[in-house]
Amino acid sequence: MVKNSFTLIETLISITFLSVVISGFMYSSYHDEINQENFMLLNNLENSFNIKDYKNFTKTNKTLKITQNQETTQNFTVSKYQFENENIKIFKYEK
Repeated sequence: MVKNSFTLIETLISITFLSVVISGFMYSSYHDEINQENFMLLNNLENSFNIKDYKNFTKTNKTLKITQNQETTQNFTVSKYQFENENIKIFKYEK
């Protein structure tokens, strides 16, 4: 009688341990998919920057004031291209 209850406890512990391991692998593979999608998106965004294709970006114009040696002041108008989703926020300034 004691031997059977010990075997039942071993079985329950083994099933619990196995379910924790399986859920850990499932969670791990889910994040690998998200990382792969983010990698592909970043690669596409980099290619867009290289060929100056900004259709996926939001464009805003800004004026920057630059002071050199606390004497000379220059104003530059630059374009800010920005992409943002739930995982990635990236921007680029271009004159």
